[in-house]
Amino acid sequence: MKNLFTKVSGVVFGLTMLLGTSVMAQAPAAAATQSPQMIVESVAQKLFDLVKVKNTEKTADDAYYAQVEGALNDVVNFPFISASVMGKAYKQATPAQRQAFQKVFKDGMVKSLAKGVLGYADSKVTIAGVNEVNAARHIVKQEVAIEGASHKLDYTMRKEKSGEWKLINVVLNGVNLGQSFSGQFKASLKKYNGDIDKVIANWLADA
Repeated sequence: MKNLFTKVSGVVFGLTMLLGTSVMAQAPAAAATQSPQMIVESVAQKLFDLVKVKNTEKTADDAYYAQVEGALNDVVNFPFISASVMGKAYKQATPAQRQAFQKVFKDGMVKSLAKGVLGYADSKVTIAGVNEVNAARHIVKQEVAIEGASHKLDYTMRKEKSGEWKLINVVLNGVNLGQSFSGQFKASLKKYNGDIDKVIANWLADA
């Protein structure tokens, strides 16, 4: 599972940073400021700027991670994702356990992204279309060329009650990232005989 966590999540969320370049070239900003694509693009530019500063000024890792987390908070629905990963265990968990897992899950995702974005700045990205599942859920389809290989990604964006669009899942080459992490949680829960506290304490080590 370690390769899945560090490489797949890092690549997937790292590539979110690159979504903006293609979207900006294809849609007038004034007409699409509220669209899922353009919201991602805005955060993408923030991450791109952070990467440039990191590479030129050698930003300390902890400071860089904190900056990346700040940018992601605008677009990723971490509470929804972490609850989905916990599955049925979410209802069994105490509020403190839910919060603790959300934190460790988020920390792992942020660090994976922060490391992942550093290595994919030269990738070629194209938008393959947008599937409007319904008024509150859109899937942004993307194709990315990396080191001679082509990858297909689907970004699921959900409209919150506040009206904001948030990223809730990514599918990379047919692999559903949310389901993969759910599988990891179930395996850990079995390994620790249903002890949620142990799952949380060992989440990053077992990934």
